[in-house]
Amino acid sequence: MVLKLLVESQKFEIESHERLDLVDLTQKVREFFDGSTVQQGMLYLHSLHTTTAIMINEWQDALVDDLKAFLRDIVDDKDHFWHNDPDHSDCVRSNATSHLRSAVLSHNVMVPISDGKLALGQWQSIIFADLDGPQKRSIVAQIIGE
Repeated sequence: MVLKLLVESQKFEIESHERLDLVDLTQKVREFFDGSTVQQGMLYLHSLHTTTAIMINEWQDALVDDLKAFLRDIVDDKDHFWHNDPDHSDCVRSNATSHLRSAVLSHNVMVPISDGKLALGQWQSIIFADLDGPQKRSIVAQIIGE
């Protein structure tokens, strides 16, 4: 038996509006997925930036505020970072906090596809975190399966 895998790709552009901004991508990803014929497989999302992250969590206003506060707490903007120090780094963005916050998260997520549906739980949303905004960002989405 020979299986033929289908691979479908799309690049998404995302515009953030704050220094630390969370964006709900669930609807955009579902619209991409709805055009697919894959019944069994995986949806893979990958950010093309070192100061961003993608996660799956509940999208609820108070929780979004809690997530932002948590990210600020784990890496304090007031701390000294070598990456921001012109004596040690050629970076002009002073964005060490963004890199460090990104390092504790993930640049990608995978969502199973089962019986032609994304296997997301009732409260699960796909969330993009721009940790060095505001600016335009890109992610690549791929559907792989049969």
